[in-house]
Amino acid sequence: MVATQLAVEERLQPQSLSRLLADLQRARLIARTRSEVDRREIKITLTEKGRQALIDDMAVRRAWLDDTMNHALTTEERRTILAASSIMLKLAAYDPILEDTEFERRSDP
Repeated sequence: MVATQLAVEERLQPQSLSRLLADLQRARLIARTRSEVDRREIKITLTEKGRQALIDDMAVRRAWLDDTMNHALTTEERRTILAASSIMLKLAAYDPILEDTEFERRSDP
């Protein structure tokens, strides 16, 4: 992913993103390389260490959520949350710019 795209998607100021990326690179979790096509662009990729850190972190989070849901919620409440999760993912993926373009396309005769 290109750094400027990441800043936009995460709603970060470029300066804040630069500091975060520098820290991640020092920890060898990401690699930054200049684009061969546009030297102004910096491509960000996960290193193997970064990929493993992400996998490990997600496993801990999933285990916590699974354990918490099993202890704190009834079977029916767990079903409700699982059913709602697909709706929440739909909301998270919503892009009003794409929606406007889709609307314009549907509105054209």
